[in-house]
Amino acid sequence: MIAVEQRQEVTRERRRQEKERRIESIIESAKQVFFSKGYLGATMDEIALGARISKPTIYHYFKTKDDLFFSLMKPVVEDIGKQLEKIEQRLDAQKYSGGEDLLRDYFRAFYHSYELSPDAFRIVQLFQQTGFVAQFDPEIRETLNNKGRHNFELGRKILRKAIKEGLIKRVGPYSLADLMWGLTVGVIQLEDIKGDDKQRHTYKKAALKLAEQIFVDTLSR
Repeated sequence: MIAVEQRQEVTRERRRQEKERRIESIIESAKQVFFSKGYLGATMDEIALGARISKPTIYHYFKTKDDLFFSLMKPVVEDIGKQLEKIEQRLDAQKYSGGEDLLRDYFRAFYHSYELSPDAFRIVQLFQQTGFVAQFDPEIRETLNNKGRHNFELGRKILRKAIKEGLIKRVGPYSLADLMWGLTVGVIQLEDIKGDDKQRHTYKKAALKLAEQIFVDTLSR
């Protein structure tokens, strides 16, 4: 009886690993196709070819191209939210004695998501540049909008609290949140275009460090 259960467990584990390998191969192929062809030019046939599996197999794991594209963006969007939630928790617990550490944490929350998955971060950049959100499946579009809205609202909420508590100077939290996000995305994109990802992100980190210091020197109290 024990031997039968062990064989069943081995079989289940082998199937689980096989599933994970297939999903990973689909995701890696999808990244390459989306980067080279863009969202609109990418096809599931090309993704299946790159993953060396059949197109029906892709649909077994991802219902549509929208679903697959969203699965690439999701880790970045969710990680930004988690990093901002940590900042809010520290802020509410009065762990920040001044604005310097808060601004550094806030700024690095965005870069952390890039470090987590550079390719996924680039997918988000691709999505923002093309402006095809209106063409997304309504359910996926709503999910994405909700997650993005949560992050921006949370970011502005943190900045409003920091201003109210006298940690940073009084500025427009909406504009500041957009500026810090836009600057981070812009620097990462520029340096990637210049090939900085092959230089261990040396210039990217230096540029973001400088931007971070400028924000700290200008806004912290």
